[in-house]
Amino acid sequence: MLDEKTGYQVSITGMSHGTHEGNGYMAWLSTAINDFDIASPLDFLMITPDSPIRICIQALGCANTAAVIQIYEDTGVLAQFNVAGGTAYIPRNKNRNSAKTSVVTLTHTPVVTAATGDALIQERHAGKSGAHLAYEIILRANTAYLFRFLSMDDDNEGSLNLDWVEFAERVPSGFAGVIPPNI
Repeated sequence: MLDEKTGYQVSITGMSHGTHEGNGYMAWLSTAINDFDIASPLDFLMITPDSPIRICIQALGCANTAAVIQIYEDTGVLAQFNVAGGTAYIPRNKNRNSAKTSVVTLTHTPVVTAATGDALIQERHAGKSGAHLAYEIILRANTAYLFRFLSMDDDNEGSLNLDWVEFAERVPSGFAGVIPPNI
């Protein structure tokens, strides 16, 4: 891509390109001051579609005191991952000029009966500034994920933010076995 004013080549990341194409989405939960407690985590349940559309996601949790952000993946074993329900959440398209909607099913405040270490795929501790999963994760198709932000103290304040792009897997001719993102 070339900058229109300077004529210089400009590079943007895959996440940014996805946003420019209208395939970037965001979701967030926040608490009031002193309302983020040990027994009251911020939770999102995301279910990816059974399709060639892939989800490339980053998560960010911010709190005033110590907290931890966790991602759990459904293992198919109820004793390890049993999360259901919640309140429907409609993700926002990050390209405010796009009418595209996300392909994921997203709820907040689901009922978490089990989310054990066997289902935990990522955990990051946060200090006062936040915990950012510094790399992108491409989620499996037709799979449920719990994004959880836990306060380590009562009377905390926190927010959980999800940022993702959606792209179609495709294999161009001559690239058998290589799946480049369409972003």
